[in-house]
Amino acid sequence: MKKFLLLTALTLLLSACGNTESKETVSSKPKEEPKQAEQKEVKNESKEPNKDETGKTVFEEAGQKGKVEGGTLELLKIKNVNETINISPLTVTVAEIKLFKMTEMDDQFKTEMEMYNDNTPIGDEMSYLQIRYNVENAEERNIEWNGLTNIVTDKGQQIDAILSDFIYTDADTQSAFLGKVKKEFADGFLIKDSDISKVKLIWGASMDADSYQDITAEQQVEYSF
Repeated sequence: MKKFLLLTALTLLLSACGNTESKETVSSKPKEEPKQAEQKEVKNESKEPNKDETGKTVFEEAGQKGKVEGGTLELLKIKNVNETINISPLTVTVAEIKLFKMTEMDDQFKTEMEMYNDNTPIGDEMSYLQIRYNVENAEERNIEWNGLTNIVTDKGQQIDAILSDFIYTDADTQSAFLGKVKKEFADGFLIKDSDISKVKLIWGASMDADSYQDITAEQQVEYSF
């Protein structure tokens, strides 16, 4: 009996020593120092748009925001295109497409924009597309062209570009290209949903200005922001 008790006590002692050794072994391992995270400074300051030589505000980067005539304008998205479209004998070069949001609008500006908004009141903000493109006639003969005729967004909105353009430039005074003429266009169109990723542009056919016979059929291109 004494021998059994002695063996039991010895077993418990060895077991206890084994646990102690195990704990000491674990605790004796050196602690790994934490690594430096890859961090970047968050810049919350607003981007100020630039001014051109005439003093006009120019928006060139998404996020730029500034006061303009009629309210506050912010550039939401920009697509620098710089691509040509052949509508022989015309060459259309699409420069850029910009998506803007207008806020803090004065009453006069809202009233002026209602006719481009299905004659319904403008709310606290509005969004619109601005498309800049240049067109050149490569021939001496006179060419008739209706320009950008329709726009379709990936949110399902179809826009009659001829009736809905609210930006008026010298190029809009007449549709004919009387010989080897170059024109610069800037068009603006209200959109219902600013959360767009793609726009489809449909360009009118080129026609002989004297016979009104089609030369090149209408063309379609699509761009993603």
